Amino acid sequence: MHGFAYDSLHDEIVVTSPLTQAILIFRGGANGEEAPIRVIQGRRTQLIGGDTGSLDRVSVDPVHDEILLTIGTGQMLVFERTANGDVPPKRILNGGNRGSVVVDPDHNLLIVSGGGGLQIFDRTASGDAKPRRTIKGPTAGGGGALQVYPPKGWIVAGCEAAYASSLSLCVWSINDSGAATPRWKLPVQQLTGYQPSGIALDPVHKEILISASGQKIQVSVPNGGIMNAAITFSWPEIF
Repeated sequence: MHGFAYDSLHDEIVVTSPLTQAILIFRGGANGEEAPIRVIQGRRTQLIGGDTGSLDRVSVDPVHDEILLTIGTGQMLVFERTANGDVPPKRILNGGNRGSVVVDPDHNLLIVSGGGGLQIFDRTASGDAKPRRTIKGPTAGGGGALQVYPPKGWIVAGCEAAYASSLSLCVWSINDSGAATPRWKLPVQQLTGYQPSGIALDPVHKEILISASGQKIQVSVPNGGIMNAAITFSWPEIF
């Protein structure tokens, strides 16, 4: 299991399983050897793993009852939140080099990372739809960490890409495009020695939580050999 998301509205945990090419949904209070309450798996799902990080990340849009993720072909699949079994996706967005995906339900937008940038689509985009805006430049993120803070219209994403990860976290507006300069930048690798790979936002405490690795060849393992860590920064400016 690589990626997971929490649906606070329905109290459910959504987990990807790249090796079994499946999405597992557990109740929020699941503990121990507990079976999932739903499993999306089978030929009709079109869930395809691979060696490029596909099926590593998953996102939930509880407002519109959808589960979203990218697959090995570079496509993005959207399933009904309550889907179960060998079911086809309700929408497919074509394209390549896609990593993480999140929804801004307040502005009805879909933000996708990958290919050295960020693409902003209409939330219900499908097929060969073109993005409304693209943020791409020397500091734009690749396929790594990605979150959105709808109340302020901020995109928080990995930037200054490194091998399979990022060196820093940057913040852009959902209205930015082109080689837009980030509004803020948090140099995680420079400050801690770790590279951010996943992020979660805590608006109540005005903090950002980061899953991070120190095991990459380019980075010496900090803190006496701890290879993986969870790091929390106070970042009140973005809230």
